[in-house]
Amino acid sequence: MLKSGELVRDTHTIVRHLGSGAFGDVYLSRHRYMGLQAMKVFGFTEGTEALEEAYLLAKLGHPNIVRMFEANDFERSGVRYGYFTMEYVEGGTLLGYFSDEALELNQRINLGRGIISGLAFAHLQTPPVIHRDISPSNILLSREQGQVTAKISDFGLAKHLDSASLVASAAGKYVYMAPESFLGIHSPATDVYAAAIVLFELLTGRHPFEFVLSATATPKEVAEIVKKSRSQAVPDATATNPQLSGCWNDFFRAALKHDYEQRPKDGNALLILFDEIEDSARSAVRPVANTTSEAREMVEKAHKLSQQTDTLDEAIGLLEEACAADSTVRERYLDLLLLWKRGIVL
Repeated sequence: MLKSGELVRDTHTIVRHLGSGAFGDVYLSRHRYMGLQAMKVFGFTEGTEALEEAYLLAKLGHPNIVRMFEANDFERSGVRYGYFTMEYVEGGTLLGYFSDEALELNQRINLGRGIISGLAFAHLQTPPVIHRDISPSNILLSREQGQVTAKISDFGLAKHLDSASLVASAAGKYVYMAPESFLGIHSPATDVYAAAIVLFELLTGRHPFEFVLSATATPKEVAEIVKKSRSQAVPDATATNPQLSGCWNDFFRAALKHDYEQRPKDGNALLILFDEIEDSARSAVRPVANTTSEAREMVEKAHKLSQQTDTLDEAIGLLEEACAADSTVRERYLDLLLLWKRGIVL
C-alpha cells in the first residue's frame, strides 16, 4: 500500500516494504529524528484494541524483546489505518539460522536462553503479557560487535488476530502451537510449549514431532494433522544431536508436557529449569581429546566395547566424545552413533 518515499504523519518516511502477515504489512521507515524503524500498518478497525494496548507493550524494555516506540493512525485515500513503530532488527529471523553450520552449539544455547529470558520478563508483568504466537519467524536476530542476540517480535499483538486471520497465516503457525491452543486456551504455559519447540529445532535441526503436510491440505486439515502429532512421545534431543548432554532430554520432556498444568508455568519457571540443565550439562562434560589420533583411538576402543551389551553405554560415551573432538570422526561415525543409541550394533 505504501510506496518508497511516502510520508506518514509528517514524521515517518517509508524506505521499503519488508513483508506481509495476517496482521498487516511491515515497512522500513525513517523517523525524522530517531532514524530507521520498522512500521507495522493494518486496517484501523481490526487493530483498535491493539492500539489501546500499545502503552503496556511499550513498557516491555528488555534486550530480548523488540522495543515498540509509537502507536498511531493515519488516513490514505479516505481510508483510516493504524500503525506501530518498532525497533528495526536487520539480522533476519531465527528460521534462517537453523541450518547455519557456522553457528556453534554454545551460540545456539545462548540464543535459546535469550528467547526464554524475553518470555520470562513479559510473563512477570502484572498482568502477564502472553505472546500466543512464538515461532522462528517472530524471533529476530541482531548482530552487533560479533554477538548474535535473539529478540522476540510482535509481543502481545498475536492475540488480536481473529480466527480467520490466524487460519490465513498458514501452517507455519500451527506447527508451534501447544495442544491447548487448538482448544482456544492460552496462558504463559502456552508460550512455554511453543518456545520449547523452537529451542528443540535450534539445538537439533528438526521438529520434535513427526507429521506430513500435503501442499493441497486445507488449513483445517493442517490443524488436525498437527494437533494429532502432539500425542507423540517427546523424542530425545541427543538422538539427533549427540553433542548435547542427556540432561537436555529432561528439559524438553518437561517443557513439552501435553498437559499445560504439568509444564513450567511460565517463562520464568522455564528459565530457572534452563539454567539448571545448562549447569548440569557443563558439569557432565568430560575432557575432550585434543588430536585426531586420540579421537581415533577412542573410536577403536568404542568399537570393542560395543560388542558387549553391558559395555554399550560406555562405548556410546566414548564415541560421543570422539565425535565432539574431531569433525572428521563425527562426519564418519555419527550415523553409527545414532544406531548404537537405538540399541543396534552392526
